[in-house]
Amino acid sequence: GMFNEKNSKLDSKFIEHIFNESYKIKQMIPKGRIAYEFLEPSVKEEVNKLVSYIIENNEDIKTQDVFFNSIKNIVKENNKNVKSFQETLSGIISTDVSKQFKEQIQSYEFQNTLLELQAKKYDESAQNLEEAAQLATDESVKIMLTAQSQAMVTLAEQTRLNIEMNNSIISGIKDSKDEAQNKLEETITTTKKQFENMTNQIIIGAQTQYITIKNTENTISAIERNINAIKRNITAIEKQFEIGLASEIDLKNIKNQLEIMESNLENIISQKNLLIENLSITLGYETETKINVKSLPQITEQKINEINYNEDLKEALKNNYTLWQKQDNVRKASNELKENTTSTSDNLKSAKLELEATKTQTELNFKKLYTDLTEKNKSLNQTQNNLNLAEQNFKIAEVKYDQGIISYLEYMVEKDNLENAKDEIKKSQIELFTAYNTYQWGVLGVIGGQI
Repeated sequence: GMFNEKNSKLDSKFIEHIFNESYKIKQMIPKGRIAYEFLEPSVKEEVNKLVSYIIENNEDIKTQDVFFNSIKNIVKENNKNVKSFQETLSGIISTDVSKQFKEQIQSYEFQNTLLELQAKKYDESAQNLEEAAQLATDESVKIMLTAQSQAMVTLAEQTRLNIEMNNSIISGIKDSKDEAQNKLEETITTTKKQFENMTNQIIIGAQTQYITIKNTENTISAIERNINAIKRNITAIEKQFEIGLASEIDLKNIKNQLEIMESNLENIISQKNLLIENLSITLGYETETKINVKSLPQITEQKINEINYNEDLKEALKNNYTLWQKQDNVRKASNELKENTTSTSDNLKSAKLELEATKTQTELNFKKLYTDLTEKNKSLNQTQNNLNLAEQNFKIAEVKYDQGIISYLEYMVEKDNLENAKDEIKKSQIELFTAYNTYQWGVLGVIGGQI
């Protein structure tokens, strides 16, 4: 956007200022790769000034704060796939079978074109995430990126299922007037369920991306702390090397560790940015919009205690899409048997058996969600105990360091242990929040891969 002809007069000054300030900052930075977090305060200040200048003077850059609790509404209002399906649903509801069907068929074919374009975007995102996962050196990040890639694949598949559904609708429209009217009413009911199903999948995908970003931020924090610890060790080994207590190999090895960790940090930061870009796409924002992912909500003990499992199970069974499908199959088989069509009593019996089996499996799956939630809550409590112990050890280390009993490095080890314990708290809080959110989706009928 900053290089278009419309803004050419502004752009020349804009670019010249960026070039001059970037050159000045470059002169202030030591040679070699260095992440923003490790810059001197004076350099950070100059970088921040330049970034602010770019944002303030480039209208094409937009920023948008995103909160977890707002994801549902954002997806429903902005997501291209949801909006396209909503148009499809509105078209079905407003269908008048007494008129010519040509325009209606063209409308659905146009929707299919849009859906195919959206599916290709999801395919591209899935491929980018998979490539990023292959480059990831941190196993947890690799797992997160692979999961996000699979989520994009699922969305692409769902989109193409929507295309097949549209094709089915087109076939229905081409039927005779009376048959079309009957099928239309059934299609409206089914399509509403499918629309809700698809929207839920996209919302869950966005929420998963959001949580993965917060997990990645914790990983970045841990790596940064490891880098600082290595730097302290380098300083110590350099002094040992000067007096002959450490070899040149020792010094080279630890410096090599630093380079690897800094490279890992750069990769994970890039992966985080990729996740943010994909979340922005899922939320339906324009390409030039930069989103700021805010903190996750906290799950309190009170929220856990307020859960009524038996009532929630009733809601889960009532809302579950797969269970509804099985119930609808029983209805269809029963109607066909009454109408003396191709259905037999065996078909009805089979449909009822499938319904009971699905209900049993749904109950088991929902129970697993509840069990996982309670276990994650216990885990957080244990992690809190570990943090309390780390805080006590650090206080002791502070006293010993002030008294000259332990070295600075020993003191910093206890400080790092405390920070690690804090990171574990964050990790456990995210795991508890994820389990709680998954359970709440279960109440709405979304249980694992079963919708």
